[in-house]
Amino acid sequence: MYHFSKSQYLQTLRHACSQAKEDTGIEICGLMIDTGCHLHLVRTKNTSRKVGGFAFSPAEIRRIVVATKVLGQEIVGTFHSHPVGVATPGRSDIEHAVNDSLMLIFDCLGKNGMLWKIKGGKASPLSFGFIKNKRCNQNPSKR
Repeated sequence: MYHFSKSQYLQTLRHACSQAKEDTGIEICGLMIDTGCHLHLVRTKNTSRKVGGFAFSPAEIRRIVVATKVLGQEIVGTFHSHPVGVATPGRSDIEHAVNDSLMLIFDCLGKNGMLWKIKGGKASPLSFGFIKNKRCNQNPSKR
């Protein structure tokens, strides 16, 4: 099972819902990083102004990739919001995902999130939980 910091997960969900209300239909997006303890959400700027879509800034992603490598961590997937839809990956979400990666989608109407494994052009739901404390000595991100 994968784990998130509950406070960060809830903060990101609130931000997604707030953004959906302020800019109707505009999604939030970012990268998921395996810290060795839990999955950390790094928000990025959505460079798409298309309603119901998101795009990453290549320069911003390059900076995050470098920082992640320096810290000995790994980018394992992406996250984004669905301002007016369920937290299920659409065809475009799956087509643009890196194969064998994770995808977290926030449903702004239902105010929840779902984690998916994207592999071979298909999305499979995954379970996730929240870390019990900020310190860990082993890798519970996918225990």
